[in-house]
Amino acid sequence: MRICIDARSLRDTPTALGRYARVLVEHIAKLDRENEYIIVRRPSSHGPIAQQANFREISLPHDISSVQNILWGARTINALKADIYHSLFHFLPTGVRAGGIVISLHDFIWVDHPALADGRRWRAMVKGSLGSLGIRRAIDNSDHIIAVSESTRQAATDAHGVASDKITTVYHGVAPEWQCGFEQPETTLPEALRDRRFIFSLGNSLPYKNLPRLLQAFAEIADSDPDLTLVFAGRGEGKQHLMQMARSLGVADRIHFAGQLSDGEIRACFQHALFFAFPSLIEGFGLPVLEAMASGCPVLTSNCSSLAEIAGENAVLVDPQSSASIAAGMQRLLTDPEFGQQLAGRGQHHAANFTWQASAEQTLQVYHQLSTATQTA
Repeated sequence: MRICIDARSLRDTPTALGRYARVLVEHIAKLDRENEYIIVRRPSSHGPIAQQANFREISLPHDISSVQNILWGARTINALKADIYHSLFHFLPTGVRAGGIVISLHDFIWVDHPALADGRRWRAMVKGSLGSLGIRRAIDNSDHIIAVSESTRQAATDAHGVASDKITTVYHGVAPEWQCGFEQPETTLPEALRDRRFIFSLGNSLPYKNLPRLLQAFAEIADSDPDLTLVFAGRGEGKQHLMQMARSLGVADRIHFAGQLSDGEIRACFQHALFFAFPSLIEGFGLPVLEAMASGCPVLTSNCSSLAEIAGENAVLVDPQSSASIAAGMQRLLTDPEFGQQLAGRGQHHAANFTWQASAEQTLQVYHQLSTATQTA
């Protein structure tokens, strides 16, 4: 069987989507040495993912969600004559052909909440229109869908008319290097954070990440702990707005923008932070929550979407629409260290239940079932 996996969501800088693409393919390669695999990459992404004889890679220049790929990307894919084509993001080139087509469905932010996908109104409108069209087309034209959480699967079946037998939930995993005690090269905390007591936040600054409300909550509790710093790490498109807001709240000197960090630096931040704050308004999965837990870091996250599902009772769950609720959760973690330690221990145990090997095994099962169904149709 020839299987084409479109991994163009893998980028040079660390992202949850990129980690999903790389680590899933790595684990599929460990499990399957018989079928032929063709991995589609962006030219700028570094190094081969898998090097055994049954894997080869090709590069295509455009993002998997780009207009260029959606309109013209099928020609190269179709020439591969794949038995299975799997797009690891929820878009498909128009006219793509394979024996069976699979998409990984992460969320419906662009469809149901376009204003949360971009802070600029006109871009949000464009993303909402084109993204909604692209995602709906991909859902309609796929033979099977892998949802990354039960929350996403339920939204697909309940609100978007996807048949329940067409969609399977396959959770992400947590790589061993995120676990406390795992032998790895020494990780270094960014110099600006050494000797600081800090709350760690990670991710882009798009509206769905809810960073202004996190900042508001921090301002509400800042006076109770004068030595505390709130750290924002990740792509900093909204840095200027957040800094203006911090000045107006009187906490500008208590905010630090760490920028884009390596995985090693992120692990070090998890290990040194008082806790990890991730109060997104919506997420498809929320991989940083599990990686923080695996690193032994207490977690504060939202009581909605996939985040409550993934975290369970192993995090402080807050209402992301309420800065008062976020502030109360932060205050509890700051004033009750014993509770934080208990939460960290439970989180480590919980995160160990999510493995990339299980993700790869379940993904391979989808391929095999789809191949069998196609052959008997």
